[in-house]
Amino acid sequence: MSLPRRARLALAGVALAALAPTPAVAQAEPAATLEPGDQAPVDPARLAAARPVVEKLWPLGTYRRMMDSVMNGMMQQVMNQMFDMRAGDFAKAAGASEGDADATGDKTLGELASEADPHFRERTRIATDVMMREMIPLVEKLEPGIRDALATVYARKFSAEQLADMDRFFATPSGQAFAAEFMMTFVNPELMGQMQSFVPELMAAMPAIAAKVEAATAHLPPPLKPGGAGPSSSSATPE
Repeated sequence: MSLPRRARLALAGVALAALAPTPAVAQAEPAATLEPGDQAPVDPARLAAARPVVEKLWPLGTYRRMMDSVMNGMMQQVMNQMFDMRAGDFAKAAGASEGDADATGDKTLGELASEADPHFRERTRIATDVMMREMIPLVEKLEPGIRDALATVYARKFSAEQLADMDRFFATPSGQAFAAEFMMTFVNPELMGQMQSFVPELMAAMPAIAAKVEAATAHLPPPLKPGGAGPSSSSATPE
């Protein structure tokens, strides 16, 4: 049985909340402001000045360091936070009726899952660890392209003089220390813990958010069933 639309939205929202915060590119007023979507060529001098800055902020191997940090306790912390959620609260966020949600009593998601599989937590921990480790070499293939894109972003946002100033700073002991830990800051347990602390608030808000999404997309025809044979009944009628 497929999940109802609100359940899928709720699960997606929680998954987003569990992710590490996306590293933010520092903002500065560029020498020449570009409109969104403007594909004007990047000034070669600014791009050349941006590359050494990016190389210091994002040395090759950064993705592996970040993902290793996430695997070493952070992912399990996120999973435990999910398992400790009251099943009834999650069911309501997923679109269940009050009666169905209350039928779970005060049991947590982890308790319900463990009733069906006593080794649920260990099985989940192992599966998550294996998947994360298998992802590392795949993600590392993206790293050179990410660095090139980041150099282009910096070249658009900062002047050659600003980039030269940054490079000089990163050549100092303090600058080297900052650059070496810049990306790792975004997977720091304290920062991630603070970001994840809003999961309960997100879960409480998900039913209203899901209802607004349904209202905003009500003018669209329901999606086709697998194979393209008519509308999907699970999507045609919100649950």
